[in-house]
Amino acid sequence: MFRFKATILAWMAVFLAVGGAGCGSGEPLGPDAKPHPDAGEHLDISIAFWDIGRAFEKNDAVLQKIESDFNISIKPVQVSYADYEEKFKIWAASGRFPDLFAHSLVSDSPGIYADWIKQRLIRPLPDDLTPYPNVYRVAQIPDTLALRRNKKLYMLPRIAYPTNDLWMLERVVFVRKDWMNKLGFTDPTNFDQFSNMMKAFTENDPDGNGQHDTVGLTAASLDYLSWVFSPTFPQFAASKWVQENNRWIPYYASPKMNAVAAQFRELYANGGLDPNFFLVKEADALEQFTQGQAGALAYKATPQSLSKMVRMWDKYHPGKDFYDSVKILRLWPAEDGNRYYYVASTYWTESYFSAKVDDRKMDRILRLYDYLLSPEGKMLMKYGIEGKDYENRDGQIVITRPREETGEYISLQKLYPSTEIFGNLASWGLEQSYRLDPINKDNYGEKNIRACLEEMRWLLNNARATPFMYSIISLSTDNKDKLSAAIHPMEDLTKAVLGSGDPVMLWQENVKYYNQIGLPEAIREVNDKLAAR
Repeated sequence: MFRFKATILAWMAVFLAVGGAGCGSGEPLGPDAKPHPDAGEHLDISIAFWDIGRAFEKNDAVLQKIESDFNISIKPVQVSYADYEEKFKIWAASGRFPDLFAHSLVSDSPGIYADWIKQRLIRPLPDDLTPYPNVYRVAQIPDTLALRRNKKLYMLPRIAYPTNDLWMLERVVFVRKDWMNKLGFTDPTNFDQFSNMMKAFTENDPDGNGQHDTVGLTAASLDYLSWVFSPTFPQFAASKWVQENNRWIPYYASPKMNAVAAQFRELYANGGLDPNFFLVKEADALEQFTQGQAGALAYKATPQSLSKMVRMWDKYHPGKDFYDSVKILRLWPAEDGNRYYYVASTYWTESYFSAKVDDRKMDRILRLYDYLLSPEGKMLMKYGIEGKDYENRDGQIVITRPREETGEYISLQKLYPSTEIFGNLASWGLEQSYRLDPINKDNYGEKNIRACLEEMRWLLNNARATPFMYSIISLSTDNKDKLSAAIHPMEDLTKAVLGSGDPVMLWQENVKYYNQIGLPEAIREVNDKLAAR
């Protein structure tokens, strides 16, 4: 279990720092951090990133600065979340990869990652990354080290949070505490109490309008919904492998899934769960909850998501404070007596480099990445151009951008569309949203950020990280790769819940099928590789 509590507390101290530059202070750098030298001859660099096609405009001053500083021209290659996987399969078959591109292979399709390495379609990073100190730092993160093949990194992970634990607010359950008070409920201490409360939210007119127009629980996606069952089986809720009987198995191979299937069916059958839960999209779930049509919402409690919910709430309930009516429901302990919070790998998606990229172009790309990962680069992506969009007055950032009619600052993405891409190209930097700096206060509201930090503090003191071994996520074996491409356990579980028979028996039919197509062999291969290490 990876509970870097001291590290988390150090990050929280940085989050709480008010008024400073806010993007780089306190962040450790790699060896001998230096500004990049003058760029060499002009190079064209093709980049494929989600929705990049609309992000580059000739009059974008940030784009102009980056292209000038690095003596490059960016050639955008458009992909979307709907078509990127298919496009890259075609480009791989035809040998037409862009120079640099984003993908989600190491977690979602490790077999494809291994094949591209074998086919020499992608090139590794240089063995010596010390000329790029911020890239070097990313390469030394334990999760990143586990992604090496033949002692080389054939991609650079896009860091979402600097530690696994900082994902903790990406899975929570919100609840209408005013409805709980009205109907006489206290915080549930087990699943049955939770299920009964959700049923009451559906049947007992909690909003007092005399109509049958509410549901108990809604969810922004099936992945968010799974967190409701985290006390029953934490690794299921986090989609992780689990160690049972001295061997590692995928969560869907565990007998604990039987209890999840039974509880899931109960929640659905007794009316406590939105009957259309499998069709509800994120925007619809947020509307349901903030309008007052659902008593609980499985979602996330990051500053961005919380501020979005509060704005929607204020629209539907003017003059009624969100926090007077809503709270995060702290789920009951698991069977071992511990509460758990959600964790994931530090990265989400990766940057890949075509094998056709020569050393000269690779050096230029890595210098660009090193800049985007640096405090200076983060300042540009968050605050814009100094002297034009902000001023640094004795260490205090003062925003000078014009404001919209709503009173909010015009977003950097509107002024400089390229920041939407450059700000996420090398790292997602999700931890920055927790800082109490001027931009975040304006974007998310100080009260919302502090609510997030308080919940994080409570979890650190009262819960544990869901145990997992991150090296298994990207581990590639023949049967593990084939199995991951062939099955969809959450969809299969949902079908068992919606089916007409015993949900446990229906779920076990899926497990029998998994066994037939290679599950035992995948488990053996993974454990053999782990033992060899």
